[in-house]
Amino acid sequence: MEENQEQSLSDKNRKIEEVKPSEVDRLKTSLSKREVNQVTDRDIEYLINKLENKPIVVNRLDYYGNSIPLGAFCYAVSFVLFGFYESKSMEKPDKFTYLVLFFFGGIGQITTGIFEYIKARTFPTIAYILYGVYFISFTLLNLEYSSEVKFRDFKKVFFGTWAGLCLPIFIASIKTNLIYLVQNLSVLGFFVVKCIAECKDKDVLRGKVAGILELITGFFSLYLGFTQIINEHFKKNILPTIKLKQENEIDI
Repeated sequence: MEENQEQSLSDKNRKIEEVKPSEVDRLKTSLSKREVNQVTDRDIEYLINKLENKPIVVNRLDYYGNSIPLGAFCYAVSFVLFGFYESKSMEKPDKFTYLVLFFFGGIGQITTGIFEYIKARTFPTIAYILYGVYFISFTLLNLEYSSEVKFRDFKKVFFGTWAGLCLPIFIASIKTNLIYLVQNLSVLGFFVVKCIAECKDKDVLRGKVAGILELITGFFSLYLGFTQIINEHFKKNILPTIKLKQENEIDI
């Protein structure tokens, strides 16, 4: 009697398993519906471990969210805000504007860089911490030398140095995507123009041209932040970034 019940229960379980899709099948279906660039190496490794019935090792980094949008939005707000002032669309910046640059462009981007460092992502770490330091130093120097008498000569070296620091970031961005490449090209152009403007004392370059380049940088960074959030949320490439190099590309 008991043997018959166990056999009947075993037959029912077998039939249920035949009808109900397995976790592996569901995982395969889920991955097949995603865009190619949305399927990560971790997803493939998880599927292989399931197929081979191996234990799944949970990576502690899986518990961290994507910090790139935070850095991109802080970067965008800072450049767009100051770009309006530089291009003479608004009045001369006040101390409140410099405080926004300090907290958004400085503290916000350094925070992003720290999280990227924890996730062992070298390129975003360097990029966001570097630009965060720029905004903090730029804010403090402008608040200290508001008359720009002592600061005028130092600006040549200041912007020239930052142009040199942006050059390797621009070169590295060739392995990312078109949006990030244009963003880094415009910010590199901004520092070069500011350096030339201070050396030649050209108000047009110092103001309007530099301001337009800042606006371009900010808007492209804003778009990059939205692509990170929307594409990751919907698991689809809704807002394209146009990958430039598929092999050994830098995820940004």
